[in-house]
Amino acid sequence: MTSNRMAMAAAATVGILVGAALVSSQAISADVAPGTLAFLRYGVGIVVLLLPIAVFQFHRVRFTGKDAAAIALLGIFQFAVLMLLLNQALTRLSATICALVFSTMPLWTVCLALLTRREAFAADKLLGVGLAVGGVVYLLNASAMQGAAHGHVLAGLAALAGATLTGAVTSLLYAPYLRRYAALPTCALAMGAAVVFLSVFCLVTAQPLIPALTAFQWGHVIFIGLSSGVGYFCWLWALGRMDASRVVAFQALGPVTAALIEGLMARRWPPLPLVASLAMVAGGLVLAMWRGRR
Repeated sequence: MTSNRMAMAAAATVGILVGAALVSSQAISADVAPGTLAFLRYGVGIVVLLLPIAVFQFHRVRFTGKDAAAIALLGIFQFAVLMLLLNQALTRLSATICALVFSTMPLWTVCLALLTRREAFAADKLLGVGLAVGGVVYLLNASAMQGAAHGHVLAGLAALAGATLTGAVTSLLYAPYLRRYAALPTCALAMGAAVVFLSVFCLVTAQPLIPALTAFQWGHVIFIGLSSGVGYFCWLWALGRMDASRVVAFQALGPVTAALIEGLMARRWPPLPLVASLAMVAGGLVLAMWRGRR
């Protein structure tokens, strides 16, 4: 498998894990405070990364002080701030709605990349990303977005918008550091900084670090943490090998994954809009990737 295909596979894995983790997060959002859930998520995630870091790469990586501080700050925003906003939204909105809004990140990233001249304009890239996001909108507009028409979810939508913009900005800012350092230790440094920040945040806001949960709820927490550790390594690894806008295009797989899981849990056959959305998302991703493969 070529490096470009491996990067695309890694980015697709992230999109799928995001959708599945959102369903798990929404399932326990009523029983776990947003700060606590974010702390547990990345606490488990950093543990997942410790062994391969210790064995393979950490002793060979030497961050400069300036770069380490910048990566840590990016980690606080990418992991802590983004997830606090997302967890807050999950207490008001369904996982599919959250995944829908979050999947607009590719458009934000493309616009920011063009405005800052970090990427060259490509009409097929922009059209492909727009088609993929359009497939998500088509899937969820008739059902999920009807529930977002009431005023009590406006705060949730605002939190989602903030999380989406945070993800787009940090995706662009990570690029120079991922060209100088390996993805695994960079991810660990960023996530470790976020865990420290979240522990302080929980103590200040009186949110427990270790809540009382059932075994089933802890299962969700462990899965969310595992998906974070594996998913964010894949995210940074892909960002080091492809344009940020192409990597985040695969976020369009998140809401489709969430809709599939929620449909299976409800024991429903995939409806026609879901099938059509899958075709639009797949077509959009192929179009967005085509220029990079020519």
